[in-house]
Amino acid sequence: MMKNDVLNTKKLGYKFYFQDGDNQIACFGSYFTGKEEVFVNDDLFSKKRNIYCASTHSFAFEGSQYQVKFDMLNILTGRLECTLYKNSSVIDKQVQSSLSDDPKKAAFFLAGCTLGGAVFGYTTATIVELFVGKL
Repeated sequence: MMKNDVLNTKKLGYKFYFQDGDNQIACFGSYFTGKEEVFVNDDLFSKKRNIYCASTHSFAFEGSQYQVKFDMLNILTGRLECTLYKNSSVIDKQVQSSLSDDPKKAAFFLAGCTLGGAVFGYTTATIVELFVGKL
């Protein structure tokens, strides 16, 4: 964890931390806004918005070329892979998911979302019908 953790915010998204010698590379990707940020030792090195399933951030630091690649492996489960490259060699790779790795918990979560959506849709249709009349 960084001394002044720039990613220690209430932003909703994925937070990845990589160590390269004495340098820490922190990467953030928001699953709501598509905003991606890459920090090296608390300094912002790359920032952009992405609406696609993959993106790359390239930057130079201390005479080396770095790349951070975000790749959405499964959009339904929110499984995101973040890979750090230094001079075209993989330093580290991390994967995070918005759903639990436990299949039972993931299925329960998806069933809850489906049920919640059905209740919301039915309630909305009922309210609209009261004001507009029979649909």
